[in-house]
This record gives sequence, structure tokens and C-alpha cells, in this order.
Amino acid sequence: MRRRLVFASLLVLVTLSLVPPPQSVIGEEGEQLFQENCGLCHGLDRPRGRHLSPEEWRRIMDRMVGFGCPIAASQKKQAAVLAYLAQTQGPMATPASKVYIVNEESDDVWVIDVASRNVLAKVKVGRLPHGIAASPDGKVVYVTNQGSDSLTVINTETYATSTMSGTSRNPHAAAISPDGRFLYVSNPSKNAVTVHDMTTHQAVASIPVGRFPHGVTMSPDGKRLYVALMEGAAIAVIDTAAKLQVATIQTAAGPHVMAVSPDGKILYVVNSDANQLSMIDTERNSQIKSVLVGKTPYDVALNAASGVLWVANGDSESVQAFDSRTLDLLATVPVKGSPHGLALTPDGKELWVANLATNTVEIVDTARQKVVATLPAGIHPHLTLITP
Repeated sequence: MRRRLVFASLLVLVTLSLVPPPQSVIGEEGEQLFQENCGLCHGLDRPRGRHLSPEEWRRIMDRMVGFGCPIAASQKKQAAVLAYLAQTQGPMATPASKVYIVNEESDDVWVIDVASRNVLAKVKVGRLPHGIAASPDGKVVYVTNQGSDSLTVINTETYATSTMSGTSRNPHAAAISPDGRFLYVSNPSKNAVTVHDMTTHQAVASIPVGRFPHGVTMSPDGKRLYVALMEGAAIAVIDTAAKLQVATIQTAAGPHVMAVSPDGKILYVVNSDANQLSMIDTERNSQIKSVLVGKTPYDVALNAASGVLWVANGDSESVQAFDSRTLDLLATVPVKGSPHGLALTPDGKELWVANLATNTVEIVDTARQKVVATLPAGIHPHLTLITP
């Protein structure tokens, strides 16, 4: 009996020795080896600032081993470090991108998933919705309603809505400050820009500008707001801290919509009545260059990564690609109907085009420079906005 107990005890010990240590033990060992070896040649913040796949970490490990890292002598230690990196420095989850389509005549905003191209929601808003802007964190979208003299606030997770007033008559375009605190809305009927405090959802100021303010664009640092004055052939420059117009930049006829470079030094303007695209130096408040585009250019979108500027030509049935540094024409893509609002996907691979005349949205492959898909939209789709 005693021999059986001894044998059973030995069997338990042998079995336990074959069981791998808990994952936390492996993680602790991998972290220690990571700190001891990966910090020899550079700071640990460098690898910790990256989020890579196991295959990518393996390639980096092989390169470090080739450089003579002490861990080269032990496959086991290499595996422990790789396991640690896979657990703690794996690829970050990418939020799903959504397209918001403003439909003027059906008084709604359609929400479409970029990846699947499925319609996620059809959100009713006020009458004659026109402009749209997203909060910096992407949790809220603001829609200006011309016919209702109001703003609709859309929760981008639940698609629940609320209504804000105080916009004055005929609110058009909207832009939000980088910190999400203030929303700026153009009011052509009043020749002013209304400022809304988004912590209270109340209008706090009305800034006089020139004739028929339309497009509004915020500088990246939030210090300047640019307002396109369609009947004034000019851009009003507003100091957002002082809530005051501080400069006027002359343009061609009918400045409509703008885009600003990531460093804030260049402003791009489409002039609908002159069929021109203008490049403006924001430090000198003067035009650098202007080129002809198609008929009635309506919107402009900048791909900061590639340096390509896209313009929608409503009456030429096309979108055009320009070099943002030189304004040289790179491509013209036919889009039948009346292309209006433009939005680029975060990776810049697709350009989504709201088509006013056909009640559709065209998807342009920016590399192949051709329309690759057409999706139904509401009635009179006017603008597109893509978040994540």
C-alpha cells in the first residue's frame, strides 16, 4: 500500500512537470527578456510605440539577431519575447469607417458602412439639410437644416437625434474647432457666421462677414476660420479667439468650398462661378496660383498622404485629380450625373461622390482612377462625410 502511494505521488509530480507554465509566467519571462535585450541598442519606447503582426515582429527579431543581439543563442528566449510582443504590441483594432450622405429632398442622412457598403441607418433630420460636420472624436455628427433653421445632432453609435436652434435663417455649412468646443455655421441670409458652444448647445456669437457666406473651413490649429463669400469673390478670415474677421482674401467669382493643408499654410478654394481652383498662402493671405477646372466645381477633397487634390465638377460630369503642390492636372474621371460632395476614405483608396442628379453615390478607385461602384442614396444627395 505504501509503495502505491509513493508511486502515485511520483506520477503526479511528473505530470505537473509536463504542464506548461501559466500564460502570465510566460508573459513575465518575455517582458524581462524584452527589457534586457531590446533596450541594449535603443530605448524601449521605440518598439512599444509600434503595433505589428507576429510575422512583422518575427522579421524584426531576425534582423536584431543578425545585428548580434545576445538573444540569438536561444530559440526559446526568442519565442518568449515574440509571444510577449504578440500579446502586448499586436495590431490595433481599426474602427469601422462610415459614410454619411446628406439628402436634401428626402430630409435624411444615410449612413453606409465603408467596408461592406451596407446601409446602416436612414436618419431623419430637419427640412432641406445642407451642411455636415463631425466632432473630433467621431461620436457626434452635426447637420445644418436650411428649411428648418436648425441643427440636427446625430449620435453615431445609436443614431438617436436631437435638435438645436439659434442658427439664424438658412444655415448652410458647418465646421468644428479641433477641441470640439465650438461649432461655426454660415448664414447666407444674414451675412454672418454663428458660433455655438457645444458644451451648452447654445449660440454664443454672430460674426458679421461679407455677402453670402457659404463654405467654412477651420485651420488645423483652430486659430482661424475661413469663410467663402460666394457673392463677394473673397474669403473672410476669422480670428476664432477674438470672434472677429481680421482679413479678406480676394478670389475669383463664386468661392464655394475649401480645403486646408495639414500644416495650415495652404488653402484650396473651388470658385463655382469662374470654374477655377485657387491655391492661397494663408500666411500672406494672398493667392499663389489658379487653374481652370470643369464646369461648376462644387467640392474639393485633399488626400494629405498622397498630395492629390480632388475636385467635383457638377456640370461637367467629372471629378478631377490635381497635384496639390503645383495644381497640375493628373486625371479626369467621368461621373455621369451631377457630382457634388466628396469624401475620401481614411486610407485614401476610395473617393465617395454624392451625385445630385441620379440619387446615387459613386465610389472612385483613386489608384485606378475610375468609378468601381454605384450605390443608391436618398433624394438629392448633396454632401458626403466619412468618419472614423
